[in-house]
Amino acid sequence: MTILPRTFLATLAALGLLYGGLATAQSGEWKALMQEATALFFKGKFADGIVVAKKALDLAEQERGPRHPMVAASLNRLAELYRLDGQYAAAEPLYQRSLEIRERTRGANSPEVAQSLNNLAHLYSMQGRRADAETTFRRALAIREGALGEAHPGVGTTLNGLAELYREEGKLAEAEPLYQRALAIWDKVLVPGTAPPPGAINQAAFTLNGLAYLSRERKQYEAAEAYYKRAIAIVEDSRDRDHPLMSRSLQGLAALYAQQEKYAAAEILFKRAIAILEDSLDRDHPRMAAVLQGLAGVYASREQYGAAEALLKRALDIRARALGESHPDVAATRQRIADIQASAARKKPD
Repeated sequence: MTILPRTFLATLAALGLLYGGLATAQSGEWKALMQEATALFFKGKFADGIVVAKKALDLAEQERGPRHPMVAASLNRLAELYRLDGQYAAAEPLYQRSLEIRERTRGANSPEVAQSLNNLAHLYSMQGRRADAETTFRRALAIREGALGEAHPGVGTTLNGLAELYREEGKLAEAEPLYQRALAIWDKVLVPGTAPPPGAINQAAFTLNGLAYLSRERKQYEAAEAYYKRAIAIVEDSRDRDHPLMSRSLQGLAALYAQQEKYAAAEILFKRAIAILEDSLDRDHPRMAAVLQGLAGVYASREQYGAAEALLKRALDIRARALGESHPDVAATRQRIADIQASAARKKPD
């Protein structure tokens, strides 16, 4: 029988693919369901994954009761699928219940607890609860560094989350060293000719996109373009070139070109990103709203205000349903629509 090395098992636990070190006598059906839900998660098929993860949760509760680590793993996977599907209200109680079970059964400083905290922090960030997100990310990071080591992929994942939070808050100086530290981790684990750890491709692209954004904000356009193109190459080398993950890098590169007033190139990339998301289950996700807003900016630069307004209204509808009317992104989108409408009114002849 082949024995998996401890480092590989720790990697799976940190990235959410090891089911809490459970005994091999577990239900084969539950394992198969969890594997299917995880595969759908990484393919970006979140709605399909939700259906499968619910079956896994029901089976775990039937077989082991409501407070077993199998149940915690099922709750965590289902919550992740809800979060990435934009169903934040459905995700939070599942994360909280998973966290409570893991703290009681695995210990407060276990990798499983860190995983639940990391994912919950991402949810808080998406909801605009930034203080809660920072506290939770930092707790997850401390646990992972202590339990897994500072160069572990799980640490890189949490570094990405905390860096992204700081980036969104405009704290670029705080974000950059976290992204750089994460990139060093991915450079070590993404070795040509070897299978990457689960989730490493996603996380490496995320890190590169973050560094590209920082360079863009500093008007270091050549560096930004290089980071974006490297992220695109990583995804193209490992996945279908129309995978939803590709849309993030395309959107970033398009925004860079728009910032440089290379509107024709930006339009092509924004439209490609939109086409990818339209054919995925992310078509009504806040990620789509961001791409729509980017293309609206290109149209506004050409004084095509009607086309820009239509895109922004769709972005507003997506954000309001996914984030709630009180979210800052919803207010910002409403303001952008008002600005477009005012510009269109000024353009009309007297």
